[in-house]
Amino acid sequence: MFKKSYRHNIILLGASEFFSFFGITSFWLLFLSQHGMSFGQIGILEGLFHLTSLVSEVPSGILADRYSYRTNLYLSRLMSILSCFLMLLGQGNFWIYALGMMLSAWSYNFDSGTSNAMLFESAKEAGRENKYLKFSSFVSAIGEGTRTLGAVAAGFFVHGLLDMTYIIQILFSLLAIILISMMKEPTFKEVREEPVSLASILNMVVDEFKSNPSLFHWLITSQLLCVIMCMFYFYYQNELEVLPSWQISLIMLISSAMNIGSVWLASKIGQRFKAVTLFPILVGLTGILYLLATTKLPQIYMIIYLVADGLYAFFLPIFNNDLQVMIPSDARATMLSVNAMFFSLSMIIIFPMTGFLIDWIGFSLTFLFLGIILIVISLLLILGRSYFK
Repeated sequence: MFKKSYRHNIILLGASEFFSFFGITSFWLLFLSQHGMSFGQIGILEGLFHLTSLVSEVPSGILADRYSYRTNLYLSRLMSILSCFLMLLGQGNFWIYALGMMLSAWSYNFDSGTSNAMLFESAKEAGRENKYLKFSSFVSAIGEGTRTLGAVAAGFFVHGLLDMTYIIQILFSLLAIILISMMKEPTFKEVREEPVSLASILNMVVDEFKSNPSLFHWLITSQLLCVIMCMFYFYYQNELEVLPSWQISLIMLISSAMNIGSVWLASKIGQRFKAVTLFPILVGLTGILYLLATTKLPQIYMIIYLVADGLYAFFLPIFNNDLQVMIPSDARATMLSVNAMFFSLSMIIIFPMTGFLIDWIGFSLTFLFLGIILIVISLLLILGRSYFK
């Protein structure tokens, strides 16, 4: 008979990550385009997704800190299932898609911060807190692998069968719910007589930022630049439709292997170097890659996509590990949600701005412009690195 334990939580969180975020719906932009949505409408839907996420991030984190992590994870999967149903029912109806995107944002909100907090507290309860970077890298590797493997599978559905990808996601979310039910809630939540008040949680977050303003600035700066580093990943998707299905799947498979390798490398290098030390280098390298977009060569675009995504995959576990040790347990999910909120706010600004630039000056010139910005900022980050430390 299966016995709940904190060590089992680590494995279960990895398995839940696999089923919850299997990237089978990665080609959502193509799905919407094939169902009659214009790029303008798609941009509005994506903006609505991130606006919903922005508004809901901190409240969802507070719920996790006040009540239980598992409840948030259950709600995450329920929202994902409802969102998939709406995307299937939409059939070209903008407003149904809009509601589906909102529910999809909530599915990410309820998981965002919560699963990381659950992992850290489980490692802590198991007496393996010093191994958290390895555990988080393990879960991140699964996350990177499953997102890309899902995209590999989705590549075979690109030409007229993308509806099937949402049915698969519903089934996988149901499997994730079973795994969540097998997890053990951290002791510090079970033993306290009553939940920490909402005011106390918010006060802890505010006090943390007041006592350490460089943390606040680091979160805003890192998330803003991470969004710019992700732009090629999103907009390159529109270039893929001209390729046959097997080539799309091959690209996704190579990306999966590279991202898993990046996460493994992060588990080693992250023990020696802090995120704040590595970040300016990664920003600069991504900027240099973006400059190569001026060649307008499909092969170069492919290299930019693979390497830029790998650099981002390398940074995330190191960043998350450094952040976890800086925040209190009772406000852990809330603080992580604040960080995710900064990412959503940046997406609301940068994503449509990049789209408008592509419409105005073209794909290659847009990424030339973004590349120059990243290179300049990387130099400024190197000069100001001592402040963030």
